[in-house]
Amino acid sequence: MIDTTTPQLDYTGKDFNGLVEGMLALARERLPEWTDQTDNDPGRVLVEIVAHSVDLHLYYVDRLANESYIDTAVEDRSLVHLLRLIGYELRPPRAASGDVSLYFDAAAAGTVTVPTGARFETSAKLTGTPVPFQYIRTPLAIPLAALPLATLAGVTYRVFTGLPLVQVDSAVVNEVIGTSDTTPGQRFRLARSPLIDGTLQVMVDEGSGLREYEIRESLLESSASDRHVTIRRDEADVIWVEFGARVPPRIRNGLTASYRVGGGAKGNVPAQSIVTVVTALPDLKKVTNPLPASGGSDREPIANAVARAPRQFRSQGRAVTAADYESHALAFGVGKARARAAGWNRVELYVAPAGGGFPSDTLKQDLAAYFESRRTLTSIIDVLDPVYPAVEVVGDLEIEPYVFTQQVKTAVQAAVAGLLAFDAVDFGDTLFLSKMYEAIEAVDGVRGVNITRFSLRGDPGPPIPESGRLVFGWNEIPVAAFIEGIQLTTVTGGAA
Repeated sequence: MIDTTTPQLDYTGKDFNGLVEGMLALARERLPEWTDQTDNDPGRVLVEIVAHSVDLHLYYVDRLANESYIDTAVEDRSLVHLLRLIGYELRPPRAASGDVSLYFDAAAAGTVTVPTGARFETSAKLTGTPVPFQYIRTPLAIPLAALPLATLAGVTYRVFTGLPLVQVDSAVVNEVIGTSDTTPGQRFRLARSPLIDGTLQVMVDEGSGLREYEIRESLLESSASDRHVTIRRDEADVIWVEFGARVPPRIRNGLTASYRVGGGAKGNVPAQSIVTVVTALPDLKKVTNPLPASGGSDREPIANAVARAPRQFRSQGRAVTAADYESHALAFGVGKARARAAGWNRVELYVAPAGGGFPSDTLKQDLAAYFESRRTLTSIIDVLDPVYPAVEVVGDLEIEPYVFTQQVKTAVQAAVAGLLAFDAVDFGDTLFLSKMYEAIEAVDGVRGVNITRFSLRGDPGPPIPESGRLVFGWNEIPVAAFIEGIQLTTVTGGAA
């Protein structure tokens, strides 16, 4: 039986008002002689002070509980640490890469060496602010006499093609990151970010000279005899170098780091834009990139990481299924990925770099190297270019009276271009004519629209498919055939 003589506690009354009412009810039971519980009573003031303190305490208790689970956490810092518990680190900004062609004097002879760190830049006219690139591989010796001749704008050059560059803002050399306090698990902050993966070198003065420590993904299997460190990125993309069980000796400023800083979507520059040579090379007359630079991406949004982390965790760092290959490729930093088995031991991996376009040779090589420790031993990975079918959208537009014609026309073009933007489509997508109408008619000032063509460029079939939709192949990503999204044959109505 339920004891009706003892007041039941209301465990849901955790806010200020609920706490005050609960304490006053208890006071009426235990202190019947306290009859004045008005706002001017000192006792009520004390009750409200206690309720305020308890309300604050319970708020933080609830926040701690919420921040302990991925589904309810809202603080970036909490999500970063929760993802780290299952071995998932946010994908850092990735640096764009591209190949340039070097044009030397046709009469030049001998050998020209491109040093590590040779710098190039884009034209400010094309990119607004010059975007710096560097050659970061081992020095490359180019025998000029062996280069083929080519004529460009009436001038003959000796041409070297395919020099791989990476978007690098600056190089940091021998930065002092701290002094060891002789305790295990020490962490030291780098002064600059974002760090370009694969460029960090950590040196430790062990008394008998500098020793390089190996960068590891995890320190889980590192012992006190291993010179290992790992990299941790916090919610603000600040880089921390974490030492393992091996404790560096206490030597003032004995820990140094050299690394390169850069990356981000700004490195996805168009073709023919890398035209400035900052590091002088003998007999070099001209430089340019025949194809756009690609692969540059900003830091992974935390919302994307939360969605992808469970699948990444299930793969346990291995690539076995097609979904594993796609998940790892996205974690590496490509914009889109699609994988399939092309044979019993061959995997076809189609990747599109962040921002669209085609992956550079450097990006393909880096991605293949990334899978070396993750693929099964007998697997062969082919990293392939996506197919981009061009979608033609043509129509007639009618605009409401007294609305600026150009303003509405621009908004309509932007609406269609948004439906066909790289971030809005995916491999094997389906485009619907109804969605085109829906996006255009949602623009303020549009009175009516008639789409007269909705098909692939070069398709000899009807201008509009009977089904009202375009279905794309497994390795195809639709793109707009027109820069403006839709080609407007006629525009009527509106005001000048």
